[in-house]
Amino acid sequence: MVVAAVAAAIVGAAVVKWPRVETSQPPPIASQPSSEAAQPSPLPVQSTQATQSEPSRATPNQAAPAIAQRAVLYEEDRGAPNSEGKRYVGSAIWRTEAVSPGPGLPPELAVHANIEIPERRMTVTWSLRRNTDKALPASHTIEIMFNLPADFPGGGIASVPGVLMKKEEQARGTPLAGLAVKVTNGFFLIGLSAVDADRQRNIQLLKDQAWFDIPIVYTNNGRAIMAVEKGPPGDRAFADAFAAWAKQ
Repeated sequence: MVVAAVAAAIVGAAVVKWPRVETSQPPPIASQPSSEAAQPSPLPVQSTQATQSEPSRATPNQAAPAIAQRAVLYEEDRGAPNSEGKRYVGSAIWRTEAVSPGPGLPPELAVHANIEIPERRMTVTWSLRRNTDKALPASHTIEIMFNLPADFPGGGIASVPGVLMKKEEQARGTPLAGLAVKVTNGFFLIGLSAVDADRQRNIQLLKDQAWFDIPIVYTNNGRAIMAVEKGPPGDRAFADAFAAWAKQ
């Protein structure tokens, strides 16, 4: 299991303070969109607004159509450090899924988001699950997996310092207390602090905040922030998961 494979790395780093990312957007990326990309591109899947204004066509034996929430990638423009940077609009689809935490253990709910930034040909899988590995000093784990084209301008993903929660797209984020580990190229694991005060604060932020930020450092040293909206589907997925975990 991936979590077990990196447990030693996190245990070895347990004496280090949980990292705190101080801002939700790395300077010099401005909080306002650049003039080049001021108009968001259409979401590649059904939008929330369209879904709310039209009656569902799903039959009783069919699942309701997935509702896309907003995802926005902000990149600094290294060629123009005083510019407003670049902004790329995409989508996020939320769901819960039953996953096996390990051999012989019953399935548990996990929260998943499939994120897509079409202009960058970037897809990201984000997941949150309750930690059941006693060797790992974490209350929950977040897995982030990037899928990038071979000619991606940033080269690749060098690091993901953590995850921040916020109430709206342009707000400053509040960091979750946790330790990030690079597992393989493009795959990062964040163990959320099991210290009781941190755990309670993390859970409250995950439940209550409407957006989250993923700070990114590319292998060419460029910096970016991916802001992702939870929306009603995300709120429902988190509520269902935390309710199920509270019973276990």
